[in-house]
Amino acid sequence: MTEQGINKASSFEAVRARLLALAYRMLGSRAEAEDVVQDVWLKWQLADTRAVQTPAAWLTTIATRTAIDRLRHVQRERSQAAGWLPEPWLDEMAPSAEELALRAAEMSYGVMLLLERLKPDERAAFVLHEAFDCDYAEIAKILERTPASCRQIVHRAKARLQRAGAPLERTDPVAHARIVERLRTALEAQDRTGLLRLFSDTPDVVSDAPVCAPACAREPAAAEWVDTVTSLAQQASNAEVVSIEGNMCVALFFEGDVVGVLDVWTNGVADGSTKIIALRIVTSATRLQAANRVLGRAAVAQLLSRIRRHPAPSVAMRREFPVDIDA
Repeated sequence: MTEQGINKASSFEAVRARLLALAYRMLGSRAEAEDVVQDVWLKWQLADTRAVQTPAAWLTTIATRTAIDRLRHVQRERSQAAGWLPEPWLDEMAPSAEELALRAAEMSYGVMLLLERLKPDERAAFVLHEAFDCDYAEIAKILERTPASCRQIVHRAKARLQRAGAPLERTDPVAHARIVERLRTALEAQDRTGLLRLFSDTPDVVSDAPVCAPACAREPAAAEWVDTVTSLAQQASNAEVVSIEGNMCVALFFEGDVVGVLDVWTNGVADGSTKIIALRIVTSATRLQAANRVLGRAAVAQLLSRIRRHPAPSVAMRREFPVDIDA
């Protein structure tokens, strides 16, 4: 395809959402992903495309390599920052192209956290193969390796994730939603005893928030995390159940903005014995920007403005997005 035959703007726009989803899966940060996509756009603008046969493949290759370079840099920074967690990407009420691309490359937040254990090349190969359904020949061209080498990289990455021991799959959605709601209720009631009943004795918990010391030295490990989430809830005005990448989580609000997200994993046994075996606690304002773009004060104000400009006979509101239209 000749350079004159390529419309650079339309070719880039056709895959922009896919590039953003790929970069986010690689970096765990929407802001970092947007920077990568911007870098790719600049390189595309300056590129001599006379030899480019498939713009989408060229752009995917450059996005992956740029994300690998960026990941090598930020991994050094993250290794020195205790409690670093990927940024939750909250589902939009009206999904954008980015949200749809992200869902097409579905990968749970828990797996995103596990990916932090992989080397950049391993992560790239795993994401391309598992989330974007690229075959080993395609991955080989992107990573400049042989298909056999890429197959081995993906196999090794899967083995490392399995050895990590954290859950890779969600349990029954109904049972999961039930325990998430029980967690929300206990947090709002400041019911420490009720919270302790929800956790297994040794939950796998990662948090970017400070950890409280157990009230009693003989208490199980869950106690310190119960005190941590209780302390977070005390600083919030209310807790609500929200959907993050299709998974039900608890969001903590203060003065209309999201100040914390609790991602819950359960053991998947019978309802009477269901326990929280893993918890991810995100409180960083930077990593909560995506959540606040959907649920924060500004998002609610925009929604109310649209409702008042175009009133309808009835407005259906979900519990995950509580709005008082007469406020």
